[in-house]
Amino acid sequence: MVREMKLRWRLGVLLFTIAASSPIAGAQLSASEREQAKSMIAGTLYLRLDVPCRYGRGRFGVAASIHHVESILEVSPTGYSVDRKLALPPQYKRSTVFWGFSPNDPVHYGKLLFKGDIVQVWMEGDSPHDYEMLLDFIHIQNLADFTKAFNLTFSKVPLQDEHPEWPADVRQAVAGHKLTAGMTQAQAFSVVGNPLQIDDTVENGKQVETWLPRQDRATVPYGHTPTGFPARLKFTGGELQVIDPTTQSSDSGAR
Repeated sequence: MVREMKLRWRLGVLLFTIAASSPIAGAQLSASEREQAKSMIAGTLYLRLDVPCRYGRGRFGVAASIHHVESILEVSPTGYSVDRKLALPPQYKRSTVFWGFSPNDPVHYGKLLFKGDIVQVWMEGDSPHDYEMLLDFIHIQNLADFTKAFNLTFSKVPLQDEHPEWPADVRQAVAGHKLTAGMTQAQAFSVVGNPLQIDDTVENGKQVETWLPRQDRATVPYGHTPTGFPARLKFTGGELQVIDPTTQSSDSGAR
């Protein structure tokens, strides 16, 4: 469990890279498989990953004029990455990347767009913002591939409900998008998502892992949206021991 989340994050990207370099036959889901895929995204789902999107803005650039959404996250049956699409130029000059969707956020009203072995997944977040979300399932040649990508991205229930074995205080904290001492990396990931940086050290013979969580959901020049996450998390022996309160006060949530 000590490396559970880290392996999921780092190896997820590695496996994605390997899959992306493999030859793809360009197969498509059959009509019956498409219907089954559509049924999988029905109702409310809960994210397992951060899902950043690029939003194109209207002529005057005000928040109310956002009307185009571009996908950034690519999920294959074996991993996921945002690196390739983040490096691409945006389709619209007046656009910004927004990291507005985080693990355990509910999304609904799912729609699928099939493009060869790519399946684009459109969903909508909860109020008050009701942002559109778009991501790509890639290398999808059959329903089994779609299911694997789906399970990397979504849960049918809130993440804390998948883990009755977690201590009650941890499950309550995850449900409230908060952090609590004693969490594992996987549990903390369910609150803050991918950290911007992970540093490994050894202190007094124990493995120490320090995370620097994302502090801003938006990118300049379109303003800032603070995440409210603490500035630093420190895991010793696989458990969260230090929550730097630079951003998050001791009794406030992590969002």
